[in-house]
Amino acid sequence: MNEELRWLEGLKSRGIKIGLERMKSLMEDFPLDYRVIHVGGTNGKGSVCQFIGKILQEEGYNAGIYSSPHLERLNERITINGEEISNSSLSKIAGMLMKKDEGMTFFEAMTAIALIYFRGKVDFAVIEVGMGGRYDATNVVEAEITAITNVSMEHEQYLGESIKKIAEEKAGIIKGGDVVTACSGESLEVIEKKAKECNAKLHVVGKDITWKRIAPKKFLVKSKEEYELETQLSGIFQGYNIAMSVRMAELLGIKRESIVNGIRKTFLPARMEKAGKFLIDGAHNPAGIKAMQNGLKDFRYDDLFIIFGAMKDKNIESMIKFLPEGKIIATSIGGERAADADTI
Repeated sequence: MNEELRWLEGLKSRGIKIGLERMKSLMEDFPLDYRVIHVGGTNGKGSVCQFIGKILQEEGYNAGIYSSPHLERLNERITINGEEISNSSLSKIAGMLMKKDEGMTFFEAMTAIALIYFRGKVDFAVIEVGMGGRYDATNVVEAEITAITNVSMEHEQYLGESIKKIAEEKAGIIKGGDVVTACSGESLEVIEKKAKECNAKLHVVGKDITWKRIAPKKFLVKSKEEYELETQLSGIFQGYNIAMSVRMAELLGIKRESIVNGIRKTFLPARMEKAGKFLIDGAHNPAGIKAMQNGLKDFRYDDLFIIFGAMKDKNIESMIKFLPEGKIIATSIGGERAADADTI
């Protein structure tokens, strides 16, 4: 590992710092020359980013995706048309940022690297929020479409102790343009209010866009048009993510064929992914565990063994409550943030 990448990895020790001042300063010399889709929410952000990114690619656009966290390699967080950023590009931009380091965090540095890397290379950048929205490092972008998947309890120590407060933080990425959401109830009321304040056009799954599952991996979506869509991803909850992605694609004037092919070709590892007798899922909050539990209905099994690990700053007790019945094997997933197996 070279000096630049060692510096980048070392930023993890700085933890989380709230505020946009550092990001605004970092990006002053790097105006963005591409269109932006900004994706926030509690669960489903990664799936929506991949769906709309693949649809854009099918339409012939060069599409960058910035998402987090990664599974195996840091490079996974930054891709163009599915190709990960190279170590040399990562090092080069990290070296530029080293010279401007005034206390930036790891996530701020990675966000800046993505935004800079995409310059001159993409038509669209699909940017996934890291945490919250209002003060998230990604919120230096001006998006023509903003997506907020859903709102549930997470990161309460930073975002607030109620759905309303968390929704207000997530709605902080709305600045105008079009807003697509699958939220309902109290969180939808917050988003409606923010959209009205910003003169943004709101599109709501369940109202303006509807969907139903017609086979385990096939959905009927009714938006401006009607679509029968096949997907590689498991779980009934993908219906919400697909419906949102369809509406965003329609707003961009993307052809029907590109939408159908984009949804069909999208694959995202560790989202109810079947690997032999294993089912791998990245659920990391109570709502995600509930969705995973519901998704298990699509699979047949006699005995269920659950290998469970989590970060120590997560609501582990609530997550365990929603685990399906089975034999639980507690494990540590490694890293400073990980909860040890004995604690679990």
